Amino acid sequence: MKKIRVLSWALFDFAETVFSSNIISVFFPLWIINTLGGTSFHYSFIYSTSVILSILLGIITGKIADEKGLKDIFFKFFVLGVMLFLFSLYFVNSLFLALIIFLLMNIFYQQSLIFYNSLLEDVAEGKNRGVVSGSGIGIGYLGGVVSLLIANYLSDTHSQTFLITAVIFSLFALPSLVFVKIPKKGNRLNSIKKVLKEKSFFIFLLSILLLTDAAHGLIIFMSVYLNKVFNMSQSEIVNIIAFAGIFAIISAPITGYILDRINPAAFLKFIFIGWVAGFVMLYFSDKATIYFVSVVFGILLSSLWTTLRLVVIQIYPYEQLTTRFAFMALSERMASILSPLTWGITIYILGETVLSYKTAVLILSIFPLIGFFIYIKFLKSI
Repeated sequence: MKKIRVLSWALFDFAETVFSSNIISVFFPLWIINTLGGTSFHYSFIYSTSVILSILLGIITGKIADEKGLKDIFFKFFVLGVMLFLFSLYFVNSLFLALIIFLLMNIFYQQSLIFYNSLLEDVAEGKNRGVVSGSGIGIGYLGGVVSLLIANYLSDTHSQTFLITAVIFSLFALPSLVFVKIPKKGNRLNSIKKVLKEKSFFIFLLSILLLTDAAHGLIIFMSVYLNKVFNMSQSEIVNIIAFAGIFAIISAPITGYILDRINPAAFLKFIFIGWVAGFVMLYFSDKATIYFVSVVFGILLSSLWTTLRLVVIQIYPYEQLTTRFAFMALSERMASILSPLTWGITIYILGETVLSYKTAVLILSIFPLIGFFIYIKFLKSI
């Protein structure tokens, strides 16, 4: 039964990456802009609004779930909501209705991630948490690649794309709805005010913000960097990203296996340094070495997401995990704003040149470097 529960939990990583890649990153914004007459502003505004509302809601629902032992119930409720909204997109042809559905759907999606991460400790039962976490991350990267290919080649319209995405998401999320169950536990009351006054926790969040800022910067701008610096075609860019994805899939469970045998909180400091080194390597790379650098970043990405949730579980009490993950989601979302802003200002000031893009990469490397020293301060405080 435990193996089924672990596999079911990990398969949701596949489902959620399907949603992230197909809906958030590719097909939905293209549909809004190219078919329904919307603009990039419409999408960015509704996305940002949904994330802000989700974070505020997550802190409240996380507190309730931790206190009442209802993490799995909340998780399943929000996942079912995502399914419903995904299937409803098939019938929509109005910009206003599409934006409203996306607003609600992304709130439910972001909520499901908070509860999904907090369920790791229950699913793994305190054993082999690293392998379980890493397996989920690896399966997730696989889901992103597979779902994009399937939706792209099997659909002729956006409605068909959304229907295919809804079916894939539902198939891989369904096992978690059936088999991920935890005993209801009555925990002590949690105080959000107390968490807000906890200085060491916010030092931790600040360090994570700076680290994930580097990751979001890479995810958002890598394809642009390859095109502008190396003049690569779309096919060449896809090949490099897919190559990195393969190593992310392979390295995630390996990282998890290692983390089951060492201290995750201590290991995380080396990931900070790894990101600094990765950006420096990217700065000096050429067409002969870029594939090696892409492998490094694939490993860094999978190691980052595998390790972060283990550190939270290691450091903070079980009865506060969902609340803590909600605050960490806030930190990560702020990072997704900071890196595009930093990159955009750098390119704007220096102009569209190879040197400006390389400079932007070096500037992004400063964030995990600063984050490293802040994180060392955090480690000394616990």
